[in-house]
Amino acid sequence: MQIVVGPVLTRKGGYAFDRWTPEEGLSRGYTYGRIDDAHYARNVEIRSRNNESSDQTIACSTVDEFVRLTLDLRGRQQRAWATPLPNAQEPRAVMEAVYG
Repeated sequence: MQIVVGPVLTRKGGYAFDRWTPEEGLSRGYTYGRIDDAHYARNVEIRSRNNESSDQTIACSTVDEFVRLTLDLRGRQQRAWATPLPNAQEPRAVMEAVYG
């Protein structure tokens, strides 16, 4: 299973990162009050997924990279299955990446 992990972003109430898989679609991350906590949780997510041999984890450092990869993987999946994804019409929001 392919997993794309997004960068840490500012959210209402703190900092968070998102995750996307072809099977589950976009998963919104928990909002942490401290940026260090969000970065720590993201690193744990990446390491834990890399330890599972069947998963291919792609960690993105920018929002643009996250969007490009998820759209590319969605396109591949749609061409392979020839059916639209349930979350293909998600509302898009402007997010600001936070680097720490």
